[in-house]
Amino acid sequence: MAEDEDPHTDDWPAQARQSFLTAMWNMVVDEDAYTDGSPSWIESRSGGHEQGSVPGSASAAALHRILACGVNPDDVTDVVRQMQHDLLYNVCQLIDDPGLLGIGLDEDWSEQMDVRWELVAVRTARSTVRAPIDGLHSSLDELDPSGRSGEPRGRPVPARLPGQPLHARLAIAHARAGYRIQAINTWRKATGVSVMEAKAAIDQLLDQLRQDPESAQR
Repeated sequence: MAEDEDPHTDDWPAQARQSFLTAMWNMVVDEDAYTDGSPSWIESRSGGHEQGSVPGSASAAALHRILACGVNPDDVTDVVRQMQHDLLYNVCQLIDDPGLLGIGLDEDWSEQMDVRWELVAVRTARSTVRAPIDGLHSSLDELDPSGRSGEPRGRPVPARLPGQPLHARLAIAHARAGYRIQAINTWRKATGVSVMEAKAAIDQLLDQLRQDPESAQR
């Protein structure tokens, strides 16, 4: 129970947990952010060096070597994002219960674990109002900004269409790849419209992109 709990803000520990987890997700690469056609995090990490120039760090040099081999930048984003997610999930488990990771349960440990970690929320206006925050690992995926609950995005990578819902971006990606039936089925599954209505909506978006290709980069 929180010390000196404020009875008028019974839900503030839950809000604190959500705020903490949202902050953690904000540290994960943004798979929808692009700069000059490339994932923004790659541009930022590589320093925007031109071809033939010397990268300024070991990680930037590694990225240049990977991309020089013809690897799709979206594939690199997917690997990095999934590893970041797994790290955050394990940190949440470590705070909630180290036993979830097997820590302290391994017979090879020379000493029994006699310490655990705890996340405590503190009201900035009243420093004596505190509350332990639990359930981090079970709540992390609920706040995945992609809406996929921590799952990889798979293929095709949704088209970059700012302001358009996910089903529209997926349908356009399928259509661009030549899979018209898959594009129409994706649209219909999300909206419940008829085949002709789905086809018309997809064609309208494709026409808009042909007339204004730069809109996909905004």
